[in-house]
Amino acid sequence: MKVYKNRFQILRRHTGYLLLTACFCLGASESGWAQIRAELRVTPSIPLHKVDPHIYGQFLEHFGRVINGGLWAELLRNRKFYPVDPDRIHVADPWKPESDLSAVSYVIDRSITLDGISSQRISTFGKESSWRGIRQTGFDLLGGKEYVAYAWIRTGSGKGNVSFRLESAEGVAAAHAEVRLEPSDWKKYEVRLTPDRDLRPAVFRLAFDATGQNWVGEASLMPADNIGGMRRDVIELTKNLGPTIMRWPGGGYSDSYDWRKAIGPRERRPPQDILPYGQPFGYDNGIDSDDFGTDEYMNFCRLVGADPYISANFGSGTPEMAAQWVEYCNGSVQTTWGARRAANGHPEPYGVKYWTIGNEIWGSFELGWMNAEGYATYYAPFTKSMRAVDPTIQIVAVGMFHDPNVRTWNETVLQQEWPQIDLLSLHHYFTGLFALPEWRNNPLQAYNAIVAEPTIAEQRAREMISLMDQITAGRKKILIAFDEWNQLTLDFPPPVNTPERSEQNQFIDLLNKTGLDINLTHRDGIFGARMLQLFMRLGDRIPLAIRTHLINSLGSIRSDSTRSYITASGKVMQLYRWHSGSELVKVEQQSPEFDVPEQGWKGISYLDAAATRSADGAKLYLHLINLHPSESMGLKVAIAQSEVDPKGDLWQIAPQDFITRNDFGVTNVEITHEQKTGLRPEFTLLLPPHSISVLELQLRR
Repeated sequence: MKVYKNRFQILRRHTGYLLLTACFCLGASESGWAQIRAELRVTPSIPLHKVDPHIYGQFLEHFGRVINGGLWAELLRNRKFYPVDPDRIHVADPWKPESDLSAVSYVIDRSITLDGISSQRISTFGKESSWRGIRQTGFDLLGGKEYVAYAWIRTGSGKGNVSFRLESAEGVAAAHAEVRLEPSDWKKYEVRLTPDRDLRPAVFRLAFDATGQNWVGEASLMPADNIGGMRRDVIELTKNLGPTIMRWPGGGYSDSYDWRKAIGPRERRPPQDILPYGQPFGYDNGIDSDDFGTDEYMNFCRLVGADPYISANFGSGTPEMAAQWVEYCNGSVQTTWGARRAANGHPEPYGVKYWTIGNEIWGSFELGWMNAEGYATYYAPFTKSMRAVDPTIQIVAVGMFHDPNVRTWNETVLQQEWPQIDLLSLHHYFTGLFALPEWRNNPLQAYNAIVAEPTIAEQRAREMISLMDQITAGRKKILIAFDEWNQLTLDFPPPVNTPERSEQNQFIDLLNKTGLDINLTHRDGIFGARMLQLFMRLGDRIPLAIRTHLINSLGSIRSDSTRSYITASGKVMQLYRWHSGSELVKVEQQSPEFDVPEQGWKGISYLDAAATRSADGAKLYLHLINLHPSESMGLKVAIAQSEVDPKGDLWQIAPQDFITRNDFGVTNVEITHEQKTGLRPEFTLLLPPHSISVLELQLRR
């Protein structure tokens, strides 16, 4: 860390103003005010550019517990009895058979199905009339809460009853309902169950009491208060976050996703493998039940007030398939796919504006991966087909942000296809994946590197913008979509090639096993706040940014089967979404600095300051981050050429520990609010260590 000869340099010679030393100070005299000091001059009358609200985007991806096990309210896994394990031909994993097999047998049947893939056949025989069937566990249920259970059943005998039962792990019933079976091809049997006590864990049991053969095409168990199949509590927390745009369905999965399988009646939708992160370790065995498809996604966007942003399948898809998706979303009812949308209950077009073609196609882990020339070659027919359906859409091309070949990839794609590119997609994760070994016993070293890195990311982004402008030479201003970003540091040794399994496949295995199901800390929240201020400062070229992910996997929200909460990083998204302006204004800052020797970074400012104002110019927002891990910062602020109201609002995230986090029933990282009085155009402010603050000021005219 640097030694400062002059820890507080006055800006008078640069800005021509005199900061007052005692006009507004929080809790201390000037002499003992703060160990580190900084200065900030803000000129609200000089707007620099617009700040697009789409920088507060979030990401839904069929990965880990983001949708299944997260947003989607379904409690049962592999509810459509997909034959995920070739070694298990009797009962579809993770369902379990009866322990006594003397009067029951099982087959995963591919010949008699509801969805065209498979069903679970349960054959009961012998003289016994006891209940025999299948069961599943791995989730909790709340006593006194109502749940909806159903099963699509085809019966060969047409006699007896089907039982829906909620049990404890010991087999003690907490709720039970029976329905008489009727001779039919396929019939839906539905009940409502209210457990008489909490079940942790719970067991769901589906059973038959008469001799004969029955096929179960699909089963379901959901809280009765679900909203269109989605969890009510997660929807409410998402509304609190206020995401402005929502990316879906991936990510890597988008390049294998067949959207056509996930429309229409849910019971008829065939499951599909989630690739490349599906087998053999992914959540729900790496299978997408296709319950959450285009219409459900659009309904979610409507419920939470977010604009949709769809990733088209480049890897295994075709231009025609992508164009049909555009037509399904945006076409009139007179079009082929618009009529299909209307038949599915949605006559009005969705009007999806933002579309990206492929995801990280430069990576060998991606389906359809290829070099830049190949991507540009096949990007062209995609854009032509999609724009032929709707010429108003904005199309995002795959770019590269971190790699030795970053310049080659971006130059090739831009030079070849710049007329058809509206935005270039960039993805940014620091550290990328694996923590440096020396961080394990040195959290301070890890903290300094992680909170410093957005300074380097901003430098790279500016270099990228310069490259883009050189290529287009004034003919077109291509914008940037940071449509995946987060702080990602796995505390595992990186994989290496072995004769048994390649490094790449080990990497995919690791992602499958973890699902990136990590509860981020306040340190990671500071990283996120700095990224948001990067997007503000480059707002004239970055109108869209998507934080990865909304739920569970590095999520802004975390959930289990009965609870949910906003994480430390989610609190940052919430703070900036609701307390920021739509125009960036000029700031000048002077602050002590620090170095990150292990990364070779020098001169990282302890203060990250940005200022925005409302569209009408009446409100000013000061976005202030003190990066110092242990010292408060005394900040002298001057508001130039403007008068301020004496009252203001300070919104702040300042927990005691930078590696603290929120958890179920524990809120260590929270947004606090305090009203400030006695404000003038010059004042001082004390910023706690490792803190994120937004000071809202009313400007007088």
